[in-house]
Amino acid sequence: MSETHVVMYHYVRPTPDRPPHGYYHLALDDFRRQLDHFEDTHGFVDRDAFLAALRGERDAPDGVVLTFDDALVDHHEWVLPELRRRDLWGLFFVPTGPYVHGRVLPVHRIHSLVGSVPAARLRRELESVLDDDPSVLAGTNEVQNAYGEQSSAADVSEVKRLLNFVVAPDEVQGVLDDLERRLEGYDPPTVSEYYLSDPAFAEMADAGMLFGAHSVTHPVLSRLSEADQRREVESAVAWLDDRVGDQPASTFAYPYGGDDTFTDATIDAVAGAGCAAAFTTESGVVTDDDLRTTPFALSRRDCNEFEHGGATFDLP
Repeated sequence: MSETHVVMYHYVRPTPDRPPHGYYHLALDDFRRQLDHFEDTHGFVDRDAFLAALRGERDAPDGVVLTFDDALVDHHEWVLPELRRRDLWGLFFVPTGPYVHGRVLPVHRIHSLVGSVPAARLRRELESVLDDDPSVLAGTNEVQNAYGEQSSAADVSEVKRLLNFVVAPDEVQGVLDDLERRLEGYDPPTVSEYYLSDPAFAEMADAGMLFGAHSVTHPVLSRLSEADQRREVESAVAWLDDRVGDQPASTFAYPYGGDDTFTDATIDAVAGAGCAAAFTTESGVVTDDDLRTTPFALSRRDCNEFEHGGATFDLP
């Protein structure tokens, strides 16, 4: 049976000299070594063969598909030149909120805080914010172990858990505003230094890169009402169509991506928006059977599951 290894990346850079600074990233040299490893062991899936498989026109092709989440500056500055040099392509999943609302997404504000502020201080200040205004809490939910397999310090894990899974989704930006105000000397990141610019989108599209939607605000979709989930999905797909034109096959990647972070209603929204497939962060390969039976819950493997994929941390 043929198997497609869909591999997921986020930050790829040579140095931690831009937000989120010391938070996790894959070193550029390791990215190059990993691409060499894939070439030697699996080979890369042809772009047209992958698209044909998503459209149900052929079986799942053997090899590696490279995917990159969050439309980061890294993907234009460092990833694109490396893919061009090797005559490769990538699929880039775009959260549209920064372009629509002009604000850095909560998920990346959290990354930047973790990469810049000592974890114990960050947790202490966040808990103080929440103690001062408990009305922002939505309570806990079933997703209690989202970071259980990561190596982050307990303080970092708790900060991320509280902000992603306990604070009400529509309150997170305000909580982060309050938290940042309390951190004297902290310099928050800007949209322009974090995300792809308009010229970067155009250059990447001209180079044969593909783009998929990644919601508007990068929430845990399962925490939202069905109506809000539809808005997150449909708005992101429509915005992307306007920005880069019709894609040969529309795709979606669930934020966070665990099987508890999306629901049947999310899948219905993705299918209703005209997407051919959607990707999770559940580890596994994509087979012919997956494409036929669960095209809106396709597996991806984190780059750290492979040789040379270990993330670099340099936290304060």
